[in-house]
Amino acid sequence: MDPKASIIKMHDLSREELSGLLGILAGNVLVHYGMWFSETVRRVGLDNAVQLEQEAFQKYGPLAMTRLGPTIGAHPSLAFTDQIAQKKQEDLREILDNLAKTWVISDGCWFQAVEAVHGMTVAKEINDQCWFNFAAIEAFKILSFCGLEKGCGLQGLQQSLEFRTYSIINSHSSHIELDGSLLFVMEECRVQSSRRRKNLADYPCKSAGMIEYSQFATCIDPGITTECLYCPPDPMEKDQFCGWLFKID
Repeated sequence: MDPKASIIKMHDLSREELSGLLGILAGNVLVHYGMWFSETVRRVGLDNAVQLEQEAFQKYGPLAMTRLGPTIGAHPSLAFTDQIAQKKQEDLREILDNLAKTWVISDGCWFQAVEAVHGMTVAKEINDQCWFNFAAIEAFKILSFCGLEKGCGLQGLQQSLEFRTYSIINSHSSHIELDGSLLFVMEECRVQSSRRRKNLADYPCKSAGMIEYSQFATCIDPGITTECLYCPPDPMEKDQFCGWLFKID
């Protein structure tokens, strides 16, 4: 991948690049699950965390298998990497999409398990720390995947945002403004859309968003600053989700 080329999107990736991104995402999903466990241990103790993990996985496990089973397939005689090597380009895109969706499911199952026992405040605090750590890991791996160096500026950030886990499953747009800043807009959000279909209020994710977006941007380039233009619980139209503005000295 040429870091000096125009912004590359998911549909531009070759089969080999899709396979590489799939390996990164699979590892990130496992790491994120482990982050929830370790942060829960730190906040509520090992015994409580073990119980909460059991409750979270009882919901997450079947949902993940239902989502991934049909697209990955099961061939006991072949290693997982060999199975992926036999997949077509469109199959790899579908697996990436479904794997990213299981990541959202995992996050939600953990949050609900903690909230049910220890309340919203504790769940949000654990969630925020997980996002802080996860954003750093994403940034590090995406820089390597894209062939970019830390300190690659707003264009590097614009490219890197294309391959965040959320960007795989949520429609989004980005462009450089006249003043040189980078505007990133999430045009679709699976979590908020699901809540809206159930006539529930938007989940107030602004505090977590500030943590994850600013951390991700800073890990791409320490000179980048992050501003939230709008994000729940901010008042907004039904077709809006969140908007972020990035600037660099």
